[in-house]
Amino acid sequence: MPRAENILYSYCGLVCSYCKAYLNGLCKGCDVHEDECEYIKCCRRKNVRCCLECNEFPCNLHTNGFLWETEEYGKLKWRVYSDVFLEIFKRM
Repeated sequence: MPRAENILYSYCGLVCSYCKAYLNGLCKGCDVHEDECEYIKCCRRKNVRCCLECNEFPCNLHTNGFLWETEEYGKLKWRVYSDVFLEIFKRM
């Protein structure tokens, strides 16, 4: 499997270092959305750097996602991982 050092990742676990939206400046990163994103709020409450570090992952927040109202895109149902990915983690 590929490995790299100094990888930037989001609170929800997306790898920003490889994300075209982040690399092209279309995404400003998590810090811009710290008061809006439920994944960021939850990680900070639990004192983890990323949802993948949490003992409760995957939780209902990942299964159900959350409604996020943005100026640029309007209302979004924000959900990061597929049902198959989450099911694999639930079996562990």
